Amino acid sequence: MASKPLTISPGTAQSPVDPALRNSIYSALLDSNGLLSIAATLEHELATSGFTSNLKSYITHLLRSGECTTLDEIHSRVFDKLNHQQSGGANGVNGSNGVNGINGKDGDDEYDLHISERTVREGVKSVRKELEHVCDITVDGEDK
Repeated sequence: MASKPLTISPGTAQSPVDPALRNSIYSALLDSNGLLSIAATLEHELATSGFTSNLKSYITHLLRSGECTTLDEIHSRVFDKLNHQQSGGANGVNGSNGVNGINGKDGDDEYDLHISERTVREGVKSVRKELEHVCDITVDGEDK
């Protein structure tokens, strides 16, 4: 663990972080096992919410249906679906009428890859907790 906490101003936290500062934070988090703790929290919350299972099912569907045959295709489809659902889209509905847009529903509709608010909230709490071990964090208008 770093002997002296890093100090980051609110302005620095809002702008792109200088690579040297970012590397110092990463090093401190690695030394304190903070990254492992953050990863464990996120993994637990994603599994608890059903996201991990849904993701596995969706990828299996993409492969078995022949819609995707490469890792790059799977990656692209999963991130497209995630972005669509997180931005308020309805479970991957593409506005068409069917399986691949014809008379019915899209085959992706049954796979919910929405990341729950609880998962996000717990992830943020975990990141903040670990950062507080290695950085001095001050937020405008908030008592520490």
